[in-house]
Amino acid sequence: MEEYSIAAQVWKLSSCDMCELARNSVLMSGFSHEMKSYWLGPNYIKEGQESNDIRRSNVPDIRVAYRYETMCEELNLITQAIRTDELETIEEEGALCMGAVHAEK
Repeated sequence: MEEYSIAAQVWKLSSCDMCELARNSVLMSGFSHEMKSYWLGPNYIKEGQESNDIRRSNVPDIRVAYRYETMCEELNLITQAIRTDELETIEEEGALCMGAVHAEK
């Protein structure tokens, strides 16, 4: 608890920020499914705002939805970058192979 109060003072976190921080700490913790379900609600394992029980977490659904949508967009950007890089590698290898075929003739 001391770490949370220090973080709140240093970074001027609101009570909503602190609730989100506590919720995320429970989600990432090594506590059992039963404990997480008790603290966060039975749907905590779902994705997006479906996972949030505002009566238990005190985190607004819109905040959970925003975090989830942002994460999905960032994962999509990473996936696109990897696919683009793979396509460029395939095109480069194809050009090298074609060059070798033409050189043999």
